[in-house]
Amino acid sequence: MRVGVACVLLALFCGSAAAETADAPLVPLPDYFQKSFDAAAARPLKPFTPKPRLMKAIKASIGLDDLPEIITRGVPTPPERPDLPGTVAAYADTPLPPERPDTGIDMAQPAPQPNAQPEGQASATVPTQPEVRPGSVIPPGTLTHAFVPLPVRRPGGIDDRMSLDPGANPPQPETKVAMLGAFPGAGIAINNLARMTPEAAIAKGACSVPQPYRLMALGPSSRTTLEPAATVDSAMVGGLVRWEAGMQAAARKELGESVVAIRVAASYDCRGMNNIKGAKLSEHAHGNAIDISGYITASGKEITVKKDFYGKGADAAFLKDVHGVTCDVFQVVLGPGSDGYHEDHFHMDMGHWKACR
Repeated sequence: MRVGVACVLLALFCGSAAAETADAPLVPLPDYFQKSFDAAAARPLKPFTPKPRLMKAIKASIGLDDLPEIITRGVPTPPERPDLPGTVAAYADTPLPPERPDTGIDMAQPAPQPNAQPEGQASATVPTQPEVRPGSVIPPGTLTHAFVPLPVRRPGGIDDRMSLDPGANPPQPETKVAMLGAFPGAGIAINNLARMTPEAAIAKGACSVPQPYRLMALGPSSRTTLEPAATVDSAMVGGLVRWEAGMQAAARKELGESVVAIRVAASYDCRGMNNIKGAKLSEHAHGNAIDISGYITASGKEITVKKDFYGKGADAAFLKDVHGVTCDVFQVVLGPGSDGYHEDHFHMDMGHWKACR
């Protein structure tokens, strides 16, 4: 019964408190509650002094056994900084540096030249600066910037060696190239086996060569001269370097001597096949072909395809061996008996189809 009455009273009290607005005054606490709060506030709290055994266990658990006792006893206040009389006054006795002397010269203007005549005067002499040698004491007011060394003078005649006129400039030196062939037998380094100079790109429609070379000699120490020099592309240079080695081996085998020069009948030429007008462009039009008509040996003997290919003896054997070497290196090889157009020379190119006739 008593519990039920208490619940009813409590519900009525909570309902009335909820009905109060935010601006309503707070309900004062009963006197016995207020007296208890005042008594508790009047008693000072005892300072917390952890037990030594407890602190030792805490330090050991977190790995701070060597932690100084300052943690438990409070951080001491550092001593006050002593007031040193005369500290500021000591700096007052330090002498200031002397003022920079006034030379009377505006550094924004050009330095005065010795014996220069000022504007508006008939004659005047400007005093020159005293001579100052390196390492000596510079007198006050001396223009030290006057002793900065001037840049080295450009050598005379250096501009005379170059001209905007292409014909006036000296020709480029001959170039000895080292190539790694992308042809049959690739992987063998070709070192200084072609004496040639690069030429300007040829742009004549379909008869174009992006990078032509003027080839003058082949082999080590330029042992085989081309007469005349041939204009070919890089692929032909690589093929001719390999071909020259095989040709010289055939000459030593069949002739007993080396070849010192070869006769070039044609190299780059913007024309159709077999010189027929309107025919398909020849590989000569791309710098990708060469025609060789004869060979000159070290003894001065000349062997020609037209005269000696169908003959007998060492000269004919040499030409037939050269024909075989040529077919091993180049894609298309045409010679006597092939089509009636190559009876007096060997045609060799790096075309896109294979033929050996």
